[in-house]
Order: sequence, then C-alpha cells, then structure tokens
Amino acid sequence: MIRLDAILDQVREYAPDADLGVVRKAWVYASKHHAGQRRKSGEPYFAHPLEVANILAGLRMDTDTIAVAILHDTVEDTPATLEEITDKFSPEIAKMVDGVTKLDKLDFRNPDEHQAENFRKLVFAMARDIRVILVKLADRVHNMRTLEAMRDEKRVRIAQETMDLYAPIANRLGIVTLKGELEDLSFKYLHPQVYAELNAQVAARAPYFDKYIERVQTQLMESLSPHMPEAEVSGRVKRLWSIWQKMQSKQLTFEEVHDLLAFRITVQNIAQCYGSLGVVHGLWAPQSERFKDYIAQPKANGYQSLHTTVVGPEAQRIEVQIRTDEMHSFGEIGIAAHWKYKEGHLALRPEEIEKYTKIRQLLQWAEDIEDSREFLDVLKVDLYADQVYVYTPRGDIRWFPGGATPLDFAYAIHTEVGHHCTGARVNGRMVKLNYKLRSGDTVEILTKPDQQPNKDWLKSAATSRALSKIRQYLRKEERDRSIGVGKSVLDQELRRFKSSLKAVTKQDGLRKALDAFGKRTAEELFAEIGYGRFSVEKVLPLYVGQDVLDAEKARQEQPEKEPTALDTITGIFRKIGRRSGSPVRIDGMDGMLTTFARCCRPLPGDHIVGFITRGKGVTVHRSDCKQALALPRERRLDVEWDVQQKIPHAAMLEIITVDRPMMLAELSKTVGKMNVNITRAEARTTREDRGFITLEVAVSDVNQLRSVMRGIERLQGVISVSRTANL
Repeated sequence: MIRLDAILDQVREYAPDADLGVVRKAWVYASKHHAGQRRKSGEPYFAHPLEVANILAGLRMDTDTIAVAILHDTVEDTPATLEEITDKFSPEIAKMVDGVTKLDKLDFRNPDEHQAENFRKLVFAMARDIRVILVKLADRVHNMRTLEAMRDEKRVRIAQETMDLYAPIANRLGIVTLKGELEDLSFKYLHPQVYAELNAQVAARAPYFDKYIERVQTQLMESLSPHMPEAEVSGRVKRLWSIWQKMQSKQLTFEEVHDLLAFRITVQNIAQCYGSLGVVHGLWAPQSERFKDYIAQPKANGYQSLHTTVVGPEAQRIEVQIRTDEMHSFGEIGIAAHWKYKEGHLALRPEEIEKYTKIRQLLQWAEDIEDSREFLDVLKVDLYADQVYVYTPRGDIRWFPGGATPLDFAYAIHTEVGHHCTGARVNGRMVKLNYKLRSGDTVEILTKPDQQPNKDWLKSAATSRALSKIRQYLRKEERDRSIGVGKSVLDQELRRFKSSLKAVTKQDGLRKALDAFGKRTAEELFAEIGYGRFSVEKVLPLYVGQDVLDAEKARQEQPEKEPTALDTITGIFRKIGRRSGSPVRIDGMDGMLTTFARCCRPLPGDHIVGFITRGKGVTVHRSDCKQALALPRERRLDVEWDVQQKIPHAAMLEIITVDRPMMLAELSKTVGKMNVNITRAEARTTREDRGFITLEVAVSDVNQLRSVMRGIERLQGVISVSRTANL
C-alpha cells in the first residue's frame, strides 16, 4: 500500500508552500471509516483511495483534490455523510466528493436513453468542477490496474466503458499518460488473446530494442550536446494499443510494423526545437510526408510538439518528438500543467480553467440538445474524431472534428449565421456547404436573410453544435406546421356542427379541452391533433354535445349515406390504414398502412422504429438509421415485427471481388442454391482489377440474409460482402 508520506513528498515538489494539513486530515478520517473493509482482490480497501491520491499527485493536483481522492468512497461505502464532510473539511470539498459519488452511480451499460442521460450528467459534472472528472479518471486508472479480481463479464464491461468514454475524455483534457494507460489496460481485457500475443512479441524483442534505444540516444546526445547541452533524450517502445491500431488500419503483421520505437527530445525553448529538428534530419533521412508541426499548429487539446519520422540505424523507421520542457509537462499531464497554486490550493478561477479546456463547449451542447440520445450521438463526433484547424478571414484559428464543413464553421460563429448560410469561400474560391474542411483552410461564410435550414443540411453538418441547431430549427418548423394543421382540422369539424374554433376560443379559450386532456396550452393541443397523435373526435363532445354527435353518427350509419372521414392523420390511419399481410405491428395492432424506408431497408430481425408520415401511414426505419435519427421525435412510434407474417423483403448486398470471368455467374448460382431470388444486379470493374457487384435479393429476415452473405464470402475471389441500402 502506498504510504501517505510518499504522496505528501510529491506534493511538496511542485507546491513547496502547500498546507498539507487537509490531506493528513482526510487520511485520518477515511482510514477510520474504511477500517476492516477489503477489496475483491483481498487487499485493504483503503489502499484504493490512497492509490488514486497518488495518481493525482503525479498529475500535480491541488491539495483539496488529493483530499477528495482520499475521501471519494467514504459517503458511498461507509457511514460518513456529506454534511459531516462539509463540517470537518469545507463545502467545496464536500461538493467534489458528492460529484464523484454521483458519477460512480452512473450506469453506462445500456445503449439507450438511460445511458445517454448519464453521459449528459457526466458532462454537467465536468463543467461544474473539472477536478471531479480528474478524480474519476484517476479512480478508473487504479480500478483498471486491479481488474483481475473481477469476473470475466464485468471485466469486459468495465474495459469497454473505459475505452469508449474515459480514455477519450483523458485525451480531450490532454492527459496523455492516463489516456495511454487506460487504452492499453482496456485492450488487455477486451482482446486478451491478441494482447497476450502482441505483448509476447514485444517482450521477445526487448533485448534488441534496449540496445537500439541506447544506440540512438547516444548518437542524438553526441550531436545535440555541443549546441544544446541541456537537451535530454529518451526512447521507448510504442504502446501496445497504438501498435495494434496500426496493424489493423494498415492490415500489417507485427513483423511488418517498422516504426515501433519513439524518441523524445526536450529542450529549453522553441528555437532549440527547430534547431534539434535540423540535427535529427542531418543524422538520418526524414520521411517528409510524416512530419507534423504541432508547435505552429497545436492540437485541439493544446498539445504542442514537433513530430518527424526518419530512417534510423539499420534502416529502421523511428519517430522523434521534439518539444520544450513546458510542452512536455503539458503533454504528460494536460490541463494541470497550466494550473497555479497558492499554499497548495488551486488559485485559478473556473473561467480561467475553461480557457484551457473545451468543457464549457460540451456544457453548451448538453444544454442546447433536448434529446439525450441525440446528445450522445452527436457528441461522439466531437469527442472521438481527429481534428482539423481552419482560419477565419481575420486569421483566428478554430478547431473542428475531421469531416467538418463550412456549415459547421457557420454555426460555430453564431446560430443565426448558420441558419442563414448560403455558401462559403475557402481560400478565396466558392465551395459547397458539404465541402470537407482541411487543416490550413481560410473560411469566409456567405449569408442571405431569406435563407433557412432544410433537412439536407443534416447530411452536410458534422459537429454536434451544428446538428443540434439544425434539428431544433426543423423541429420548430414542423411543430408550427402541425399547429396550423391541427387548428384547421378542429375548426373544420366544429363547423360541421354549426360552431367554429373562433367561437369555442371566445367561449372558454379551450379551457375545457385543456383541463380534460392535461394539455398546458392550446398550441400543444393543436400540435397533437396535427401530428395525428390525438383524435379531434375526443374534443367535439366538450363543445357540441353528445346528443348531437349521436344523431350525426346515426345519420352516417344509414346505408344510403357514405360516412364522412375526418381529415386528420389519425382519421387516415383509421379509414385507410389497415392492410392485410403487413409484417409490422404498431402499438400492438397489425395490418396498419406501412412503408419501409429505402435509406436503410429494414428486415425482420432488425431493431426498428416507426415515424408518422402524412399520406404514407407509418414509415419503418432501422433504429440505427442516420436519417431516422434526424426525424422529429414527436412523430416516432413504437413498432415491432409481426412474427406470424412471412413476407419476402428486398435487401441489398455490396460485394467486392477480384475481377475474373464467371464471377457473377458463380454468385448467382450460390444464391440460387439457398432458395433466394436475385431481383436486380449491377456490376462494374476498376483499374485495380476489382469487381464491384450490387445484388438485390428477396429474403424473409435478417438471419436468412446473413446466411446468404456467409455463403458468398466462401466463394473464391470474394474480398468482402456488406449490407447496403442503395443499388
């Protein structure tokens, strides 16, 4: 177990004037409350909060945060209370302990709205006090280090959560040391066999690597010392997760990865960085296409360094990073490198901390996006994507996720600029709104007062801010239209009974209807009618009289009279919406008028969702369909497959093959043997001797489609088979 003195010694190194009393007091309080408790591994429970505190001391955290690390499990796992911590320590420490405790209770296992809402809560916690998430990151690091004691299922769940959530957040905050360790530990449990094999391969070459690193370090120091005697050189083998990612992306074996080693040169100032670069390139031939100047153009998280890849001794490719001591400090501990302390306490205001992070931006998105699932979906783009930098016409730099467009740039300036954007000039020439921004572009936005967002913009935007603002606008526009439809329908029906909406509104302002159906405003009632979710027939008895309605119903039931259909979406569903043989049930009813979206072509067995459409009944999408995610949630319906119905469905397959004779014929023969019909086919070839074949097949469900795909994959010459939506 780490000793308290070791933690205090670390703090004294970076904060010599620190008042360490609060840390000692936390140690006494927590050790008393955790007495007798043990972890799954069998070690004393109090070892865990001390290890978390030690990690945070390594990140140069203030004494309050280190005290919180020691206290962070007391409220959840012991009789301690927040009120007691407030009294014995301070309200600030109690708030941080409460924040960490609430994060511990969040459950990210379910990919639904519950998980998404938890993610939103996490972002709010980060925005209130960034130190809360730093404690949680350190807590996760130590838990990952001791994950062996957990059962297999729990290990995999925690590792996946770590890879998906905590490692990207550590990266966003610039804490490279925690990010790398979290990724490697997650890799170990998510892909244990691959991890073990790769680890063994690296270990087997360790003696060679050690000698090679020493050789390169010596050469570099001999060349740098005459000019920069303070320069330091270190070398290491790259992290296993980094190596594995490269093997996957480039389809390489371990033996084919030639840049396994990375070296770092730290110097005193920026001029020496570029001087060192010249020395390195003088020693070994550089690979110019792999040079990155993150000093002139820092990464979005503030990271700065020069990266160059050279062909070193024995024709071995090696990466060299060159930075100042200050840049190195930030590269290791991220945001904490900018913090200032007074007597060991954080001496920065929240707004100063925000200057070094994008947490305020994340909070703004969390507040702007009403739908938690939408928030989670679009936030992933900003949290995980590679970044590009572009310039405003005045020369200000702005960062965006890879794939961002001028539309994202416009919304980043201001919502109204985004709404009225008509185009953009990039580097002086006109481009379309879906142009993919590249690092170094200078972007000027063009606007017109009468321009408005449309659904196609959702295909062009990439950032969460732009997507959320466009969706908000479209939802409001859709709601306004539905309110108009609802008013018209209600007025029309009232006029059939010698009344009108104007008369009813004058009578009681629709108060009877609002009270009867729990609606807050008349607009809400109109919108529900317009969307087709609320029948106008329910409103009529309140203002027409049941006896009048009964008489009208009796008149309509006369055989010589044709009944009058209500002009609402609900009426349409009721009168023409039933169709025999529909494979989908809506709210427990089968036979409803349904169409299947061509953008995703759902099959029985897929998770599906329905959307009300005017004139087409319900359109059914796959639940992960991007176009479905862009549709208004107000029009969403719960739908399910009717397992009793067996109707053929059209599915699309995209097949990449080597270009050889009889390939299409063999595909057709294979599919035919499985009693599946090919209804359409297209084929083309490329200069690279590849064939691209698209088949439309009639299958009963997604399982049959998978069987067809497996059969095709076994054919000689087939490179890949994937499901698609377009022919």
